[in-house]
Amino acid sequence: MLLPPQRIPVELRDRSTGLYNRAGLFVAANDLIRDRQAGAAATMVIVEFGDLREVWDIYGAEIARKVVTRIVRRLRRVAGAHGIVGRTGPAQFTVVLPCEGDKATKCLHGGLGKPCCIEFDAGDSEIVLVPDLLAEAADSGESTPQELYRAMCRRLARNQKEERRRLHWLASERERHSRPMSLPPRLH
Repeated sequence: MLLPPQRIPVELRDRSTGLYNRAGLFVAANDLIRDRQAGAAATMVIVEFGDLREVWDIYGAEIARKVVTRIVRRLRRVAGAHGIVGRTGPAQFTVVLPCEGDKATKCLHGGLGKPCCIEFDAGDSEIVLVPDLLAEAADSGESTPQELYRAMCRRLARNQKEERRRLHWLASERERHSRPMSLPPRLH
């Protein structure tokens, strides 16, 4: 059931991007993974752009839509002719690739660069979005794409929480080491 974007039924399509919506992604992923269970591999990749809301707030709706268009174009490149891509949240996209391991990494780097990011020239400033990524082989023990997606979202949320904690710790360490010292008494 892998359909070109313009042929995705309305109820399975994200209106703003033309990609699969979450329900549509799961339908298409079921088909792709079932077709792949005969020995071929499949990988699900969650790509979350946490700064996308900030782009909307700072640069406005027009620039934000152009950035989303760039993201969609790049993720379609990642998916290639045999993978699928869907918008699974306001700033989250999910790609299912018909490969795993090094080939999946190569697909990601081919579409998003190395390191993975989206760059956009907004006239007088450049916007760079670095996504949070999580990839998992489709045969990782979860029986359906929905279960795999939910497990990956939990793992991604834990990773993001740990990263926020790490950044907070680093900031407090910098503050602790940058406090002014008292000046030594003057010698006369």
